[in-house]
This record gives sequence, structure tokens and C-alpha cells, in this order.
Amino acid sequence: MFNKKYIRGIAAAIGTVVIAASCLFINTAKADTQPADAGTASTEIRTVQELVEAAKNPEGNYKLMADLDMSGVEWTPWDFSGTFEGNGHSILNLSVKTVSKQTMKTYDGNRKEYDTYGAGFFGVLKNARVSNLNMYGERVEITSTDHCFAAPIAGLADNSDISGCTIKDAYISLTDSAKMWGTGGIVGFGSGNLDNVTTQVTLVCIDTDKQVKDEQFMGGAYAAGFLNIRGCSITIDGYDSDHGYVHNGGLVGMYMVYPLELSKTYAGEVLNNKVKGMITFYEDNTDRRAYCQANMGEVMNWTYAYSGFTSDFKRNETYDYTATLKPEMCANPVYTDTVTEASQDAFGFTTHTCSSCGYTYSDSYRIHEHKVNGYTVVKEPTGTGISDGIESGTCSLCSQTVYRNFAANAVEEEQTGESTADSVKTEKKAGFNTAVGIFIAVVAAIVVIIFIMIAVMVQNNKRRRHRRRR
Repeated sequence: MFNKKYIRGIAAAIGTVVIAASCLFINTAKADTQPADAGTASTEIRTVQELVEAAKNPEGNYKLMADLDMSGVEWTPWDFSGTFEGNGHSILNLSVKTVSKQTMKTYDGNRKEYDTYGAGFFGVLKNARVSNLNMYGERVEITSTDHCFAAPIAGLADNSDISGCTIKDAYISLTDSAKMWGTGGIVGFGSGNLDNVTTQVTLVCIDTDKQVKDEQFMGGAYAAGFLNIRGCSITIDGYDSDHGYVHNGGLVGMYMVYPLELSKTYAGEVLNNKVKGMITFYEDNTDRRAYCQANMGEVMNWTYAYSGFTSDFKRNETYDYTATLKPEMCANPVYTDTVTEASQDAFGFTTHTCSSCGYTYSDSYRIHEHKVNGYTVVKEPTGTGISDGIESGTCSLCSQTVYRNFAANAVEEEQTGESTADSVKTEKKAGFNTAVGIFIAVVAAIVVIIFIMIAVMVQNNKRRRHRRRR
């Protein structure tokens, strides 16, 4: 009989090797099913559908992984407390026609408080950070009777930071009859920091109630509040028709620190900014103030360091109070369109030019076509028929990672002639076969080890029996 010590040794060796083989098999199989972004600190946004889903969450950390065309999506402003890293990517053709679900307290020059709505990509930002996000061809068009601020990035900001962003061909229009409202080129109203933001924006404010002496604000960076502004470049084309009190500025409509206690100690910064453009406005009010300057329309608290400001700005006040001031300078503009095709390095867009007055603007931005020779699955579809699966590939033209949605039952022919479903099956089969091959190799190794150990034990037993006979 075999020595018990050898039997225990064989059992321990076999158990160890089998466990190792099983773990290797399981981990190899898992590697084929885990999403590519598993373990990252931020939730990655790769498609329009994922952005829409993300906007249902009031907080979190998000990272944009691709340029997104929002054409056809009616966007509800995102009330958000978290971080949004644009990662240098762009959101195209965002359309906003409604206000935020939440409100935030705002203040007029008399420090009267208002519960106010926001409109923009974000509605209300609270203790949030937005960075390296680009917005092209955004249109925010709000008609309201509520207190409201509208802007491309956020209507309202509370202690929030926005940095490294670019806004191009944004059109922000607010038609209102409330007591407190306005538009901004980056943010509407609030507090926080604006750093190294470039914006090229058309702002339109239309007051519809001649009886209410409203407080109206317009600013190329923001309309009112006390955000720090550092290293920002602003191109503004503003139009303001108001029957109350206007506060317009190439940088800020009204700079005011709130609450009052904070204004006694707060030290802000307005450094190294430049403004180009014009604000056309009227103030239909016998108690006229008509604030409109290249930098700050009105300053309530001189609590900031100020230097490095340059401007090429025109204050254009008009006096026909029956007019509604808009960028279209004729009653019935007739446009001719010029299409600029997308290239590998730039988005395509359409430029509209009025043949009568010469007014021109661009919209309908387009991401250039990618050439991808094969896709791999990043996220499996739910199997409900909804295109919520995600696959990625590398563009051979620009080397960018390209993402697209697909459904479990969709059959989409790729450029290689192989369907997406077949590609998925092939990749899964290859991964499974690799795992099975590894498992079989390990089991074979176990068998060889067992035979060697048995042979050694038999030989040792023969030697012991031979010594006993001697």
C-alpha cells in the first residue's frame, strides 16, 4: 500500500492545481463580459442615450467620451451637483425650450429675494464642477412668466466652477413678464468661478409686460451675481427690449455679492478677460438708468481685484419702444444657405444669410463621418429590443474611438460585411474557446503530475521492500 504521507501530498497538489485552474477559467470568462469602463472613477458617457439617462441623476461624476449630436432631442435642463468632465468633446445642436425643475434664490439690486428657474444645458448647478466641455449651435428659447435666467452652460450656479469650455454659435432667447430675469453668455446668475472659457453668443431679452417695472440683466459672461472671471474671451451680440430697468454688460450685467454679510469680507477676481461685440437695447422707463458698459453694467460691491481687461465693445441704445429688438434687422428676412462640409479636423455646419439685411448665423452642426472596420462590444444590450447596447471601434481616418448603440435583435451590416450580431458571437466564442483551451491544458498538466508522482511512489516502495529483504 502507498504511504499515507504521499497520498496526502498528492491530494494537496491536485487540489491546489484544480483550484488555480478553476480561478483562471472563471477570470478568463469574466474578462469577456465586463464593460470596458469597469473600475473607473467616473461614469463614462458615450452616446446620446447615455447622456439623457445621466441627466436623470442629480449628482455623480461623469466623463464625456465622444462628440454627441443632440438634434431631435428636447432637452430638460439638468439640475446637478457633481462633476462633469467634457474631456475636450463637444455637444452639438442642443435645443432647450423648458426651464429647470428646481429653483434657486436670486437677488435684485435691492437684495429682494426671488425663487428663480434656470435654463441651459444645466438648470441649477450647486457645488458642481464643469470642465473642458464644448457646446456648438446651442439654442435656448424660453417663454415664461416666472423669474428665470437662461445661458448656454447653466441658467443658475451656486458655488460652482466652470473651466476650459468653448461655446460657439449659441442663441439664447428669453421672453418674460416677471420681475427678475435675464440672460448670460456662460451662466445666468450665481456664484463660483469662470476660468478660461471662450463664448460666442447671441443674447435676446424681450419684456412682455409694460406695467411691471422689472429688473432685467444681460452679460457676456453672466447676467448677475459674483462669479470670478479669469482668462475668458467673450464675443456678444445682445438685444434687449425692456420696460423696466436694464443692467447690461459685456462681462456682467450686475456684479453683486450676496448675502449682505458676505459682501463685507469677500475678495473676488476679474482678471485678464476680453470682450468683443455690441448690445442693442432700450429702457422704456421714465425713471431711466440704462446701465450698459463694456465690462460691468452696474457694480453693487467693489470687492474684486480687476486687471488685464480689453474690449472692442459698442453700447447701442435705441428709443423706439414699440419695436422688439432682434438680430434679424428686417421684418421678413429671406435666407440663403451655405453648407460647410465636415472635415477630419472640424465639424460641418450650415450658414444662413439674409439677402435683405445681411444678418448671418450658423447652426446644424455635423460630426464628420467615421470609417470603422470593426466594432467590439462595450456594453451588452438588455434584450428588450431597445438600442441600449454599446459597441466601439477606432476610426481609420482620425484615430478617434467611435461609439454606437445597438439592440439585441438588430442586424447591422458593417463595412467588413459581417453583421454586428455575428461579430459579437464570434468574439464571445473566441473568448470562451480560449478559456476552455487553458482549462484543458491545466487539467492535462495535472494528469501528468499524478502519473509522475505515482511512478515515484511505486519506485520508492520497491526500494523499501528490497532493503527489508536484505
